[in-house]
Amino acid sequence: MPGVSRSIAAMAIGFVLLVTGTAQAEEDRGESTASLKGTFRFSTVKTCTDAVIGVTTHFYFNGTIVYDGNGSAKLTQQGTLILPGSTSQSFEEIAELTYHVKSNGRFVQEGTFIASDHSYTVSGVRVIGQIDAQGSVVMLSGPVPPEKETITISGGGVSQHICGASGTAVRIH
Repeated sequence: MPGVSRSIAAMAIGFVLLVTGTAQAEEDRGESTASLKGTFRFSTVKTCTDAVIGVTTHFYFNGTIVYDGNGSAKLTQQGTLILPGSTSQSFEEIAELTYHVKSNGRFVQEGTFIASDHSYTVSGVRVIGQIDAQGSVVMLSGPVPPEKETITISGGGVSQHICGASGTAVRIH
């Protein structure tokens, strides 16, 4: 009978894996951007470390994202950068984003950010989000593990940063 018990256990494990795989496939199926549409006001905190010299900076953002329901979004934001030594600097940025929403409300948005004075661009920016069932609140976070973002200064410098972020957006229109 030990062989029968092993067979039953193997079948049970196989069934559990099959059900789990089916549930995962259901979750990943049916990407739609229509569930994320409208104007959202957001607030985000972001911490970045220079990939070469290791200096850490903190960012605080407030802004607006307009999702078109078709996978494109426009972002405008104002921010404060806190540098080592208690130095701060304010800035404004715009971004053209793309996004993909899964049927469970999880989404990924990515794009390149441009300083309003065109002094720099930040590329490789990727954010993971979750929209609530009513489509009115969005939780935002940086990807885990973090990915490198590239900052290109219009005068010719390039640096890479590893960043983490967290924020919330609320529908206003």
